[in-house]
Amino acid sequence: MTYQPVDGKPFTVTMGLRALDLAKWIEIDENYQSEIVLKQKLLQQNHAQVFATTPSGFEGSAETLDLLKDHLMQYSPDHFDLTKFAHADQHPLEIASRNVQEDLVIMSKTDGQWVMTAASVCFPSRWDLTEKINKNLHEIHAPVPEYEERIGMATDTMFDKFTPEWPMWRINWTILDSSELHLPMNANQLNRNTSHLTPADFAKNTFLRIERQTLRALPKSKDVLFTIKTYVTSLAQVDAKDQHFRANLAKTLMSVSDETIDYKGWQPLWQNLQYWLDA
Repeated sequence: MTYQPVDGKPFTVTMGLRALDLAKWIEIDENYQSEIVLKQKLLQQNHAQVFATTPSGFEGSAETLDLLKDHLMQYSPDHFDLTKFAHADQHPLEIASRNVQEDLVIMSKTDGQWVMTAASVCFPSRWDLTEKINKNLHEIHAPVPEYEERIGMATDTMFDKFTPEWPMWRINWTILDSSELHLPMNANQLNRNTSHLTPADFAKNTFLRIERQTLRALPKSKDVLFTIKTYVTSLAQVDAKDQHFRANLAKTLMSVSDETIDYKGWQPLWQNLQYWLDA
């Protein structure tokens, strides 16, 4: 498991930004081929659901494609050649997205607000891209409990301060009842009742979903490029690798509000999750 963000600290909405080494901007792992194949399928069969653009996002998208070409040829030459980017009939952000595991989102400053102007999101964590495109940060995060109170204005300010020389990254996580990467629907529409499972079976069929997110300002367009690399591992696998995971998760979840449980879609899982944590 590449990242382990569950540390036993109280659950809170935070930016949690860290400086990014650009040499490590794009991650390639053993799932590269299978995830690229899945992306190709989704972009072919569900294009309107996973890809959306506005005219304002084109310049940043073209700049993103150029940056990715340079980066991948420099740091991952064994995986890439320039012919993979030779699709003049496609939008530049789609070309870029078809070559990396990360989802890609362009945020542009429009009328004083940071707005999602282009996005290729094949692996959403139960949200709908069609509802987010052309929305600003506050509208995008409106369903998130305590977003406005805790980090709403601070996030706007941080986006204003991003520079090409100051890329950042952060980790986000949740618990889900599915290992699927492509989960576009609302969390409450899919979570299944797990009351019939033993604690051991529950842990095998419930998953820690981690998103490694990067943010970098684009020097020409002045847009901000947001990338999302998703990892999914069963609770049983994480528990086997990290002897402190279950105790830390229990401590963290003790501080979670009812509003967050509802937003995350954890209610159908909650009782069995507590049984497993106490086992």
